Amino acid sequence: MKLKKKTLYNILMIAAIAVIAALAVFFAGRHLGWFDKPAPEGEATAITATVQKGLSNLTRGGIASEITGETRLRKGDTVSVTSGYVSAKVGGCSLTLSQGAKLEILSAKPEDMQVRLVTGEAFCQAGDAAVTLHYGAHSAKLRSAVLVCTVRTGSETLYVLGGSVSDGSNTFDAGKTGSYVGTELSVQDLDLKALSSFALECILDSQEDMVCHADEVKSVLDSRNATSEPTQPEADKSTDTTGGQDSTGTTPDSSAKPDETTKPAEKPTYSCTIEIRCDTILSNKQDLRPGLDVYVPDSGTILPTTTVTFTEGETVFDVLKRICDARGIQIEYSYTPMYGSYYVEGINHLYEFDCGQQSGWMYKVNGWFPNYGCSSYKLEAGDTIVWAYTCKGLGTDVGAPDFMG
Repeated sequence: MKLKKKTLYNILMIAAIAVIAALAVFFAGRHLGWFDKPAPEGEATAITATVQKGLSNLTRGGIASEITGETRLRKGDTVSVTSGYVSAKVGGCSLTLSQGAKLEILSAKPEDMQVRLVTGEAFCQAGDAAVTLHYGAHSAKLRSAVLVCTVRTGSETLYVLGGSVSDGSNTFDAGKTGSYVGTELSVQDLDLKALSSFALECILDSQEDMVCHADEVKSVLDSRNATSEPTQPEADKSTDTTGGQDSTGTTPDSSAKPDETTKPAEKPTYSCTIEIRCDTILSNKQDLRPGLDVYVPDSGTILPTTTVTFTEGETVFDVLKRICDARGIQIEYSYTPMYGSYYVEGINHLYEFDCGQQSGWMYKVNGWFPNYGCSSYKLEAGDTIVWAYTCKGLGTDVGAPDFMG
């Protein structure tokens, strides 16, 4: 009798384990889309995402998983690009999402496809079938157009490269930039220098007709990729009494008459210091996007306090870009027409939202955090610049005042 009970117990245990395993497979398959019906043949009705480079996650029903291969998306899904970039097909519209971008699927119905760019940047190539793109508090119907859409804290921008885009109240033609800060709109002519390197590379890879030419795009990229030596003070030639050969390899002739040609006066140079820190991440590594820890130095210092020189009229942005180029530190930036200033998107591969929803780069000069863009802050001799990565409190963790009160 005891043997029969034990056998029955074992059978029930095996059956329970089998049921649990089957349920696990079912829910995993449902989450990963194993049971989704394929789109009708010949109809591009599905919304899909494919990782082209790096790492990206799909959040579905509150559960996050890594995207591998082509993944079909459904209403409520969110795609987050941790590193690299992702291509998304929304009906006849192609979106390329940048690192740090987040895309939410609002509707996957073939007759009413809607997506929201929550944050980050997207290069959009829209076909004949209309797709609604929501960005910030705004939305636009995309049809037969090429554009770049960026969503940052407090601002949203459309850079129209081909066709035209309407948000219901305003129409932006090719060659125009529409930038919102809240409900306030600014429309300006498109400037390629305002686009990020990601967007410029997408333009070069595209086969669509656009208002810009490949040579123009390459020129902007080349100027950004070119490295330069740190600026050094000019030697005081009036006190240079050393002899020797000149730059041509010949000994100067002391009997030669001085050059009487009037030379333009050289701009005087001044010095300041600059430091780049991300030490706040060391206390918030649980919030850091996977794979980015390799860009966080053990000391939390990307660039120690360094003395650099500048000329009159140069800005915090000018010095930052020059020192990053000289030291081989990755930097990405874009121009915000509404503010008339450059926005620093990432330094050393660390971007906004990479370590929490309130994370990103801030700068201070002489201990003060300016409330305007770094390319609008003109430097003075002796200034002390610190670029700091904030993780929490919108800057309070790096010494900024509590702007939220």
